[in-house]
Amino acid sequence: MKGVTAYILAGGFGTRLRQVVSDRPKVMAEVLGRPFLYHILDRLARLGIAKAVVCTGYMAEQLEAAVGATYRGMELCYSREDTPLGTGGALRLALERYPADLALALNGDSLVEADLADFLDWFGRNDFQASLLLVGVDDCARFGRVETGGRDGDAQGRVLAFREKGAPGPGLINAGVYLLRPQALSRVEPGHSASIETDVFPHLAQHGSLGGFTVQGGFLDIGTPESYTAAGRFLRKATHGAGQGAVFLDRDGTVIAERHYLHDPDGVELLPGAAEGMRVMQELGLRLVLVTNQSGVGRGYFGRDAVERVHGRLLELLENEGVELDAIYLCPHTPDDACSCRKPRPGLIERAVADLGVDPARSFVIGDKACDVDLGLVVNASTFLVTTGHGAGQVAECGNRAHHVVGTLIEAALQIESILAAPSASGGVEIS
Repeated sequence: MKGVTAYILAGGFGTRLRQVVSDRPKVMAEVLGRPFLYHILDRLARLGIAKAVVCTGYMAEQLEAAVGATYRGMELCYSREDTPLGTGGALRLALERYPADLALALNGDSLVEADLADFLDWFGRNDFQASLLLVGVDDCARFGRVETGGRDGDAQGRVLAFREKGAPGPGLINAGVYLLRPQALSRVEPGHSASIETDVFPHLAQHGSLGGFTVQGGFLDIGTPESYTAAGRFLRKATHGAGQGAVFLDRDGTVIAERHYLHDPDGVELLPGAAEGMRVMQELGLRLVLVTNQSGVGRGYFGRDAVERVHGRLLELLENEGVELDAIYLCPHTPDDACSCRKPRPGLIERAVADLGVDPARSFVIGDKACDVDLGLVVNASTFLVTTGHGAGQVAECGNRAHHVVGTLIEAALQIESILAAPSASGGVEIS
């Protein structure tokens, strides 16, 4: 998106999430198997943003080492603050280092259900120096209230005032997504601490230069243990309630072509029938969850950042085919680590149960190795051995243990469709 650079305000250290993030920045807290930062980057990539600047404190080097310089074709830069500058000071410093005609700023610990392209289009048709994305909530007490005035009968308009936290009741809140022209930060002294929420926006509102774009979607802030625990289910709204079935898919040799210790996103290639099969499964109302052993991380062959770039490319290819993964869980350990998450141990599926509320007994496990079949048997799911990847050579070892042996994911999907359509003796669905 020409002229627009994203700035992710990621200076929070997650004090209340210390058990989750340890000594890492809050944006690295895992949601649905991936650091929260990647959920933000995925949204920016889908929007067509070419550059994103991560604004952080003394942990900038740690973040850069963990995430890297590119993701899904997007350039990633890091703006380090040697002293705390607040959100306003951090953004001013980042804009000096990485100038842009228009800044799309996002809080690194929140997401809102909104079409950011609509927000950008609306902002371009107005003359505000800055605008906030606003969302309605049932109770503003935790967040503080934003008051707006409509323009020409439109729900969007100027921000008139901010009310402090504590006042209960429904209203509009700041969703942590902002559009700013560089002059909006002109009153922030370079190198000085300032809050964009309390020092910049009230001043702009007072002078009629702050807009508000209201959306009806939900809002997620992972800043408290309670909201963090619910983050997975927020991001993947349940369509059939708790106890929904899922398809747990192996990655290499099942969804994408087998590559020896794959760590380069250019090596990601969807297998024939994979996207089509996953699309059918998705249309059946099943969650799509990737579960993959990645011992190359534990062996030191590549870092977690390389795995995430591979997964970013996989998401991109699947999105082009109308397929959306609900979660990606990986085990980074070696076989000698005796962890609880390396397949066929059930740790990865247990995480999906906690995050998404899925029921393994109503689910399917598909893979090209014995460990995938055995994983499904451990959790009482229906199992498929697919003969792509290593699967053809695994038939003799585990083909008799798998409930089904198929050639491709589309074949698996059609069998699942038949299974779900077949009534059981009790009138329900028999899946095994």
